[in-house]
Amino acid sequence: MEQITKQYFDVYKNAGFYFSKSLLTTYAISLKTKPFVILSGISGTGKTKISQLFSVPTPTIIETKPSSGDLLTLRVTQSLDRVNFPIQALNLLLNATEMKLWQDQVGKAKENQFGGNFSDIYIIDIEDQYGSFKVGFYGQRASSPLVRVRFKRSNSDKESAEYDARGHIKKHYNTDDVLTLERVEDKHFKVVKVNDIKAKSAQATLELETINRHCFIPVKSNWTDNTELLGYYNLIERKYHIPKFLDFLLLANDYPEYSFFVTFDEMNLSKVEHYFSDILSCTESRYVQDEVTKQEALTLYNGSDYLDTDSDNYEQIPSSIEIPTNLFITGTVNIDESTYSFSNKVLDRANVIEFNDVDLTNYENYTEDPEAVFVLNKFPDYNDFAIPSREHYNSLPKIVKDHLVEINKILEEHNLHFGYRIANEIGLFIKNAKEHISNEERHMLCALDYQLVQKVFPKLNGEYAVLEEPIRKILEYLSNGTDINNIKAESTNFPITIGKLLRMYNKLKKTGYTSFIE
Repeated sequence: MEQITKQYFDVYKNAGFYFSKSLLTTYAISLKTKPFVILSGISGTGKTKISQLFSVPTPTIIETKPSSGDLLTLRVTQSLDRVNFPIQALNLLLNATEMKLWQDQVGKAKENQFGGNFSDIYIIDIEDQYGSFKVGFYGQRASSPLVRVRFKRSNSDKESAEYDARGHIKKHYNTDDVLTLERVEDKHFKVVKVNDIKAKSAQATLELETINRHCFIPVKSNWTDNTELLGYYNLIERKYHIPKFLDFLLLANDYPEYSFFVTFDEMNLSKVEHYFSDILSCTESRYVQDEVTKQEALTLYNGSDYLDTDSDNYEQIPSSIEIPTNLFITGTVNIDESTYSFSNKVLDRANVIEFNDVDLTNYENYTEDPEAVFVLNKFPDYNDFAIPSREHYNSLPKIVKDHLVEINKILEEHNLHFGYRIANEIGLFIKNAKEHISNEERHMLCALDYQLVQKVFPKLNGEYAVLEEPIRKILEYLSNGTDINNIKAESTNFPITIGKLLRMYNKLKKTGYTSFIE
């Protein structure tokens, strides 16, 4: 097992959580396959921490100092907003009088527990081979100060002169370019290098120190549309309101080489379709053309190309924006009388992982099962994005494909069968399992076992007359014709699926109704 994979498992172990390696492996492979996972189960199992603690390896850092001598770096982001200078570069950016004022402003902001922009705006001139441009910078978050950069004058900058570097930069540089700036004199710099390896590494160090790549969003019961996620135009302030999720989505767009993770806690407190359908539809619209991933954009508003916002991070926003492929979404779900059920539209578009097993007998002295089969040997590269396709289904081992065909035939008799999208996604999941676990047949069947309960059966719910026959037939098929009263899940190739379907079948007999998500 590679060192990175061991570190992944150790993060949860060291935090004191009781998760099997198989479960953590399933979560990692599920996110790799499709960036939307639902964690369902009883309250108190720690499922929210699965996503909150999830982390991926960061790019290799060559140099840890973000600036040296009279040099500093400036990154070109997609939005040309929300970038930083290193705090160590203030001695290059400010003179002695300005530095004293800055320190005073930091002290006052800390004293008043103010977390916004605390300093004056300063403007510097930057010359390059194409001419020159101006950018502004200011202080933010006094408790741990950031030197924030603006490429365009904000309407809130009452005292500063007009400047707008966006046209110059977009014309002459590409997104993700890193410019190395050398100080010529006070407030005057010049570009001396572009994309120098050490400079890019220094910029990466700065970014990893100053950006938070996890976002936690508690869903509220009064969400009836997507404004809590995607914002709205405030007619009184005449600004676009940017909520937490949209701010995070814009941040992920600016840093495509890093993975960003969102957790929607208690996702079914409101009807998911009311606030989440646009996001689901746009992610499902992705396709590859000429080796470029394309998709429908989220429409935020109609009309102007850009609107001023109420955000300190993104002061203007376009009318539409794409959901970046480096954004991964996890929703947690508790089922009780205060929550809503999921529609098939939502379940079809996610991997559903259940957390209902609680083993108090082994909880006190928990040790990992040494015979666990489904365990990562290689940690996935989440920058290597793939869209599930027919080729992934076609690449499945024959034994796996045969099982899927037979199961779908049984479901089709009762109009419960799955479509091509799910078949393609199962194909990609098993391909990822093959690459990151092994290509042994037992691992392929284990991967199929997980996919049956994550992709095929979550939408099963209904009355005895509807579900008794299909569940019984599938149980008999997966257990090689064993009478349903004699099936022992642990003795089959599909212990997880059979165990789940047996519980559903027994509930169906007792109550006349059953549902996959409990």
